[in-house]
Amino acid sequence: MKAKAGILEVARRAGVSTASVSRVLSGQTVREATQARVLAAIADLGYQPNQMAQGLRRGRSATVALLVGDIEQGVYASLTKEIQAALEAVGLELLLYNLGHSQERLKQFLARVDSMRLQGVVIAASDMLTDDNIRMLVEKVNHHDLHVLSVGLSLDQFGIASINYDDRESVARSVRFLLDTYGWPIAYLGRIEGSASGTQRFSGYEQVLADEGIAIDRRLVWDAAYRYRAGFESTDRALRDGLLFRSIQAGSDELALGAIAALHSHGKRIPEDVAVVGIGNVEPSAYSHPTLTTHGVYPDRIAKIIAKRMQGAIGAHAPETVILERPFIQRASA
Repeated sequence: MKAKAGILEVARRAGVSTASVSRVLSGQTVREATQARVLAAIADLGYQPNQMAQGLRRGRSATVALLVGDIEQGVYASLTKEIQAALEAVGLELLLYNLGHSQERLKQFLARVDSMRLQGVVIAASDMLTDDNIRMLVEKVNHHDLHVLSVGLSLDQFGIASINYDDRESVARSVRFLLDTYGWPIAYLGRIEGSASGTQRFSGYEQVLADEGIAIDRRLVWDAAYRYRAGFESTDRALRDGLLFRSIQAGSDELALGAIAALHSHGKRIPEDVAVVGIGNVEPSAYSHPTLTTHGVYPDRIAKIIAKRMQGAIGAHAPETVILERPFIQRASA
């Protein structure tokens, strides 16, 4: 059996030092010509670096923990899939942890994160963090040299890089569309209390109404968890109470699809009687009846940004915020 090539064989084939090979493997900056020779030698020899050994030499494993706010939400499933692929492409492993909207679970995880020797932590959640958890995160970044990145929460003011969607403008765009196309009243269905992204989405709804001089009717604001059932129950209750509304802006696709089911159960035509818009572009939204108008996501772009930061190709500790604009995907429901 042919012996596996090692770093020494790669260095000899490339005509460089083993130190240069190590720098290429760890993502450090080297001359383009050197990097090209090393990568060519790796390909020729079929060399596979021992990521665990590399991590231990650095005092870290090659593992990145992804903490998702709610594993049952479709947007987190697609994001996890893309992040895992992007991390594996740069030689890193993924550890998935479901927070389940629990600040206590986050606190417990952060308390033992040092012993896990992680390469980094990605928090993908919409829940507003407690002051204690923010302090623990800042401590890990500043005193334990841990790479931390937030998706869905703006934490750059605490020195933590963040990736967010412009949800306020996204919802404002579709609410203007609903108002111009179907008129008033427009109901808002979505989680608001305790949710950073939910608050931003609702503020887009508020913004349009304020611009048009329309007073908010609190009977048409349904604060509900991001669940199909919550969307169904909120809409069903409103219809049973005799509330009149021409369209629904939902804070997630799950809520929107639940609302559509409730409208169907009451014999409502969509969009002829009530138009519906969601946010998230989960897979079922393209196959529902009718298909759901929604705002899209870029899990692949987010995953690539995360992989680069965790690999060290760009400043992993730079407290910057990346803002992504959601595409408006118009289908049959509005």
